[in-house]
Amino acid sequence: MTVIAKPIKPEKNVASRAHKPGKKAPVAQVAVSVAVEPTGRDVRVPLDRLFISEANVRKVHHAAGLAELAALIEAQGLLHRLSVVAQPDGRFAVVAGGRRLRAMQMLAESGRWPASQPVECKLYDEGQAVQVSLAENSGREAMHPADQMAAFKRLIDEGLTTAQVADRFEVSPLTVARRLKLARLAPRFLDLYRADEIEPDQLQALALIEDHTAQEAVWDGLGVHDRSAWRIRSIITAEACSADSRLARFVGLDQYEAEGGTVRRDLFSSPEDLGGIFLDNPSLLQTLAMEKLRGLAAAIKEEGWSWVEGSLDTDTTALRGHGRVDRERRAPTPEEAQVLEALSAEQRACMDACDAHQDEGDPDAEDFDQVEQQLSDGLEAVEEKLEAASAVLWQWLPERLAIAGALIRVDSRGHVQIERGLVRPADRQALSAGTEGNPGEDDESAPRDQPTPARPEFSEKLMRDLTSHRTAAIQAALVQNPHIALVTLVHRMAETVFGLYGAGDDVVKVTVRTMGDGALAQDASDYAASPAATLLGAAETQWGDRLPGSPAALFQWLLAQPDSTLLELLAYCTARSVNAVAARPRSANHSDALAEALGVDMADWWVPTAACYLNSVSKAKALEAVKEATGVNPMQATAGMKKAEVVAYCASKLEGTRWLPSPLRVKGESGDAPCVPEDEAADD
Repeated sequence: MTVIAKPIKPEKNVASRAHKPGKKAPVAQVAVSVAVEPTGRDVRVPLDRLFISEANVRKVHHAAGLAELAALIEAQGLLHRLSVVAQPDGRFAVVAGGRRLRAMQMLAESGRWPASQPVECKLYDEGQAVQVSLAENSGREAMHPADQMAAFKRLIDEGLTTAQVADRFEVSPLTVARRLKLARLAPRFLDLYRADEIEPDQLQALALIEDHTAQEAVWDGLGVHDRSAWRIRSIITAEACSADSRLARFVGLDQYEAEGGTVRRDLFSSPEDLGGIFLDNPSLLQTLAMEKLRGLAAAIKEEGWSWVEGSLDTDTTALRGHGRVDRERRAPTPEEAQVLEALSAEQRACMDACDAHQDEGDPDAEDFDQVEQQLSDGLEAVEEKLEAASAVLWQWLPERLAIAGALIRVDSRGHVQIERGLVRPADRQALSAGTEGNPGEDDESAPRDQPTPARPEFSEKLMRDLTSHRTAAIQAALVQNPHIALVTLVHRMAETVFGLYGAGDDVVKVTVRTMGDGALAQDASDYAASPAATLLGAAETQWGDRLPGSPAALFQWLLAQPDSTLLELLAYCTARSVNAVAARPRSANHSDALAEALGVDMADWWVPTAACYLNSVSKAKALEAVKEATGVNPMQATAGMKKAEVVAYCASKLEGTRWLPSPLRVKGESGDAPCVPEDEAADD
């Protein structure tokens, strides 16, 4: 297509009078034949032949600053060309630069510019109008989100894919999908959004409905002060259930959809958040859950039980009336007895060797730890074999299977719980009559030697020392984070209410057992000088000065306090209830989740000094710490040193490295990589 711009006569205007040597010369004002190319062509168009195009994606305009922009254009000229599209009537539609056009029109209306003032523009093809407008507006003053939504929808309607739009405007496909979801709301809601009369989270809640009429019905059916996003979402999903529910977890979202179940996904929630997926067919979900439960029951029934029942009810009250039978240990065959005897003898020999090494070995010997580890590994391997050989002897006897059964249920997390060996109330009398003469705890055939845990890496005293410091650090971090403290308390209460943990005490079934400075100082070396003790002591003094001295007065005082004060006091009290002190190596527990949520790095709270660590371990262990922390083997440098000299050497090398022994590390964190001081790491 070729566009002919009519000749423009020179105008004696501000822009032409301001031109001086050295400045950019204006574009020649002659007739121009413009062949439209994808990159655009420079043209000059009279101001009175320009108007804002419908393809201009910016619909929300602000008058603020328009006069200032007009003054700048009058003084300096137009620094950025307008983007235009030629029209059949000889005019030019502005697809990008509408604010500049309005500023120039303001100059013309005030008589400071002639209406025919030539304006520098870039001419584009009609098919590029929306893309050019969106690209330029996205790179300048932030567009109103409603305008961007409508622009994305228009590009998709014109044939672009979501991925193409995302790629061209450097946003994620999820962002485009979310904008499109909102752009497809009833036009009324986008108008409300442009007028700041509806919040984004309210739009997101309404987007769970596809039908415009239904969207408006939900909105109009609520009072003006009852249109929160939570309220809208609860009405829309009243008949649905979340994919995070226990039955949905049990059945599985893939299985539900494979059976024809429909879902609604909240694009504005995290992709990993099952709570943002709603299942519209709860009856189908219930049916699938029962079918899966029946399949599990059939498999359990093959074990020989008299009965097997499945229940989707989380209430365990029915279990209270049932009796129980346990597995019983059958006599081993001669071959099995021979294996058990040999393994038991090997276990005792390994235990004796470990004890002898601990009592008679030299802790300062270079191979002390290596030998101890080898002996512990050998003992652990023998115990595993003995446990496996003993386990096959424990069975449900046929006469017990004939009277007992199993109950399968789905707990609140969607996990399957199988209760085997249950006896119905009606069968308990028969059970009692048949238990006489059964082997019990004094059974001669029971193995006499019980497996013992492998020897720990650290002594009990050192473990209590290290984990006491860790407990204090978690307490101090909780004092500084009321939100996590509140979560911790609510979590503990929810455990009790839903039977996910042990029962509590007192009226509300929550018990607080204080773990104060006195208890921590008994195990934590140099506790009084630690950062955690300083912070906790200051908090204790502060609250001691503020709180009334009697329970009655305290309750009245609390009633008068703002929520912020209550949360701070709750944080302190919750913190003082934490007790993660351990005497032996532990598996993961809730203290790990707390430390992760609080961002506790024990290197901020504990230093491997002689008193805190090095005096309590062997020379080899101390040197191993230096090697882990620095990446340099210190064996040669410390050859011939006494224990005290090695401790002093290691303390100096560990200073500032932020090295931690395994009980203080984040679970799963390796100690192989050198620990570099923060200032050196920053330089790297």
